[in-house]
Amino acid sequence: MPVVESRIDTVVLYQQGARVTRRLLLDCPDGKPPTELEIARLPLSLFDPTVRVRVLSTETSQADLSATHVRVGLWIPPRETPLETVDQAALRSLHQQVRALESQLREQEWEMSILGNIPIPPRPEPEEGKPPPPSPLGPRMALEQFSHEGVQSRLAEARKLREQLRRLNEEVAVLEQKIAQASTAREVTAAELYKSVHVQLRHSGAALARAELSIEYFIPGARWAPSYQCRLSRDCREVELVMRALIAQHSGEDWRGVKLVLSTASPMTWTELPELPSIRIGRAQPPPAARAGFRPAPQGAAALFADYDRDRGTLLRRLPASSPYSLSVMEAPVDLEDGYVAESAPSLPEPRRDKERKKKGSRREMREMSSRGPADGMALDDEADEVLAAPAAEMASYEEEAYESEAPPPPPSLAPIMSAPAPMPAAAPARAAPKSMAVGGRAPARPSAAGPGGASPTQSGLEAVVFTHLRLSSATDSANRNRLQPVDSRRFYLEMLARFSVTVTFDVMAVVAEAENRARSVAQMPLPGGAVDARSIGGYFDFSYAADATVDVPSDGVFHSVALGSRTGEASVLYVAVPREDTNVYRQAQVKNPLSAPMLTGPAEVYVGGEYVLSTTLPAVAPRGDFKLGLGVEQAIRCARNTKYREARTGTKIVATTELWHDLLIDLANNLDREIVCEVRERIPQPAEEAEVVVEEGTVTPAWEPYTQEERTKPLEGGRRWRVTVPANSTMKLAAQYVVKLYANNELNGGNRREA
Repeated sequence: MPVVESRIDTVVLYQQGARVTRRLLLDCPDGKPPTELEIARLPLSLFDPTVRVRVLSTETSQADLSATHVRVGLWIPPRETPLETVDQAALRSLHQQVRALESQLREQEWEMSILGNIPIPPRPEPEEGKPPPPSPLGPRMALEQFSHEGVQSRLAEARKLREQLRRLNEEVAVLEQKIAQASTAREVTAAELYKSVHVQLRHSGAALARAELSIEYFIPGARWAPSYQCRLSRDCREVELVMRALIAQHSGEDWRGVKLVLSTASPMTWTELPELPSIRIGRAQPPPAARAGFRPAPQGAAALFADYDRDRGTLLRRLPASSPYSLSVMEAPVDLEDGYVAESAPSLPEPRRDKERKKKGSRREMREMSSRGPADGMALDDEADEVLAAPAAEMASYEEEAYESEAPPPPPSLAPIMSAPAPMPAAAPARAAPKSMAVGGRAPARPSAAGPGGASPTQSGLEAVVFTHLRLSSATDSANRNRLQPVDSRRFYLEMLARFSVTVTFDVMAVVAEAENRARSVAQMPLPGGAVDARSIGGYFDFSYAADATVDVPSDGVFHSVALGSRTGEASVLYVAVPREDTNVYRQAQVKNPLSAPMLTGPAEVYVGGEYVLSTTLPAVAPRGDFKLGLGVEQAIRCARNTKYREARTGTKIVATTELWHDLLIDLANNLDREIVCEVRERIPQPAEEAEVVVEEGTVTPAWEPYTQEERTKPLEGGRRWRVTVPANSTMKLAAQYVVKLYANNELNGGNRREA
């Protein structure tokens, strides 16, 4: 069976988990593809029931090629090629060179210590009553120069020796590793363990030279979160939105040069299309009967095996006890435990039989069995007929079946692997098992979709009917021979390792479970600061985002920032001032979403004119929608607010009112070389309900408009705003007046002022 390598082509990353698509080219030099193929070097964390193999294209349209009978097993790198022999003499020579270099290095360090410790003689002390002797400055400097140059030259030589020593140590490590590998050539380690996919190919029609196949599988635990870079031009009229994604995965395989698609969907959720009932005008009709999702198996299916059991028992009683075809030998299970030496099992020789008589008898008995229909009134579909035919075929050819292995090949109709659905919501009624789940008696229990690790790739309790992991039991199994049973993953994995003839000293299923748990652990990792998980963003619709170029994502369980692409769009800038609270003028960009899909919530780095301004969190925006982006204070625009206050009385009577006049004067100075649109926000006091106070607006220049602050979802009473255009390098004055009228008996002496 040929083993082929594949490359990762596309990765679709969902809320949690990813679907990996690999491609491979299959050469057919003889014009016919191999009947069976093995796709090797796949990660241990892949979810077995989600594996799909497709034939994408062939060179000629007259050739028909299909993939069937897909199975997932274990694989290790082949050991047929002998390991490279290690020259022990070369290793000893390298050790001698290492010792010589170490000796030279110690010698250089010893000489440097001697030269560095040479004392410089001080200036001699003068004799009493005599002038001091001249200082030997020249000899002292020459001695110091000699010491310095000697140390520097030996430092350079020591650096060269250390570099040579490092290279020799690397060569020694490589040779020692080869020796260690050669000593354990037959012992496989957990790091060498991979998964592989076995697939059968069916070819018909014209000769085939080359075909392209794809293999898909699901990886649990991978996740992503959106992030952005928002680059505005200097005048804030154009925007470049750089889409990025924070991606983490620990599947056991690096995604190198793959086409990446990010999706907000959840691939393992139960989804059903709604059925809309028809509405008719007329006399009321009884509701239609609900369609049954499962029909019970026909009664009396166990009676079909009566002849088989009788003839098989007669045949086995006639065989001698020492015969290799006796019952004890045929039904002995294969015990493959930890620490076994997996060797190829010898095949039993085919017994001598009259093939022509056997074929005639088989055809005759099959015709007799086909004439026996199911129970009266029971209609079977094609799938049920195919499953029902399996016991009949076994009965007709029992002479061959008695000498073969206990596990029959799976039905061809179960070959394509189906995606595993998640459990239905609690409110939905329980669905019965499919029609072809059982042949007789009762329907088998639904096998868990969890892998060998025992847990689901996306959520606990995920169950699915995965038909590729169901097998029709052999006719020798009287308890389950008419029912589909789940495959024992441990037994199948170990049988796949038996063909390599290697020694396994560890628990294979524990290694597979550890790889699955490692991949799922990514879902529990904390997100980087400011990031929002894609699982919390989903709404009523799901969207996908494709990367413009191929990307790389290593399998290390760490979040990596991956660039998806950039889109350019339109933008405008609005300057906002609230002089009542702050005299600064703030920039606010009005950006149009350049994406054809919604822009998800995520952190963003904002740049204006190529300079970093701030980091913020972008809101969720509909396709082609608008959003506002704060850019901080604009230093080139100034705003000043001045107020005037005066009181006036309408009369001296007891019902007279006091008028509190407030005058507001706001100055705007635009020092930019372009005109700006500035929004100045103000607020006038509002009386409480049933209060004996009246607030009236006076002269406002230019006119303002009400402002309710709806964009911040915080209603504001008494809000007003100006939206004015200020020319470049010019100023503008805004004036407003309002009066507060209250009865004279409610006034406070010296406390009527309402505006600071």
